[in-house]
Amino acid sequence: MVQGRSARSTCSVRASVVRDCRLRPRAGYVEPSADVVVLTALPVEFRAVSRLLRDRMTLDHPQGTSFVKGTLPGLGGSLAVARIGPGNLTSAAVAERVREWLRPQALLFVGVAGGLKPEARLGDVVVSTKVYHLHPGKETPEGFRARPVPGAVSHRLEQKAGVALCSDSWREWVPEDVRATWQEGGPRVHFQPIAAGEVVLNSSVAPLRDQIEFHYSDALAIEMESAGAARVADLSEGLRILTLRGISDHADGDKGEADASGSQHRASAHAAAASAALACELLPETAGTGGLSLTAGSTAVIGEASAPEPDWVSALMAFEDMDRGDFRHSLLADMGRVLGLPRAFMATESAMARDHVREIVRRMNAYRDPPAARRALYSALEHARPDDGALEELGRLLP
Repeated sequence: MVQGRSARSTCSVRASVVRDCRLRPRAGYVEPSADVVVLTALPVEFRAVSRLLRDRMTLDHPQGTSFVKGTLPGLGGSLAVARIGPGNLTSAAVAERVREWLRPQALLFVGVAGGLKPEARLGDVVVSTKVYHLHPGKETPEGFRARPVPGAVSHRLEQKAGVALCSDSWREWVPEDVRATWQEGGPRVHFQPIAAGEVVLNSSVAPLRDQIEFHYSDALAIEMESAGAARVADLSEGLRILTLRGISDHADGDKGEADASGSQHRASAHAAAASAALACELLPETAGTGGLSLTAGSTAVIGEASAPEPDWVSALMAFEDMDRGDFRHSLLADMGRVLGLPRAFMATESAMARDHVREIVRRMNAYRDPPAARRALYSALEHARPDDGALEELGRLLP
């Protein structure tokens, strides 16, 4: 009896040693990680995201899933993107793999979707506020009775997306070749529920269409992956997910014609741009990269100190046209160029001009390099309103 216990004890110790050796990282090994992970289903979606990245490298999961990891211009941190193919089962498996392996602060599913309502125009972007899994339910003599499966959409990410996409500045992430194709003012952004099933819907009269309209009448788009990833988030601790989809067809029988027109390419580019804008709210900004001043003759000396925020707001509101939204948007775009950013300087828009200006000042003072942001603001205004008397008053705030 003693010998049996001793043998089992020896086996337990040996197994523990084997496990310890197998789990111990080799010298110089660095655990893979990514701050934001983007999953895509189709090659066109994967290309749209990966073309935005710089300093790219490949990460291969032990089970074979490949990720392209890189950085976004002007941002610190990292973003990794993978193409995993269609289907909720696949997205659930890979989402769990990502959660354990890369441990991101955000998991985004980015790609195309079919629009379910007329307001979802081709090229528009839909940000999920809910994710409906279409197929769970019960067939009865009275008809189908849906049994919705919980799927978590991160409130924090949805709110961050609201900030990132509240103005048209997110469109600056869309490549020029895609912007050249825009009609009717370019893509819009919708915050509404998304339905995810296991089939491609390409009919306006199919029973599935009736099922969606009856049980999920507020859904604006349909796709095939988000329910799997959302279910993983619902069952996990700390995994935040959000879906951003570009409308590539209307799920009405004309999908082939829409795809042939290049709609998937455009919709993918728009969804990728929206995800990059969201990443701007999640990742730290790098210091100014040496962008040139808009005017070579700037004479103001701008130091480290700064006047109180109310003084800045009053000085900025004294500029002619500061109450116009388009003027403020132009100002933010110029600030981005001065700072060497690939986009406009980000500041949440408000209905009231003074509130928007206050937010610009707040973001300027919270920027990674506040003196650089102040120089950018002054240069932008000096370029836009060189003869405005308010410029001299603004200069008095600067040491």
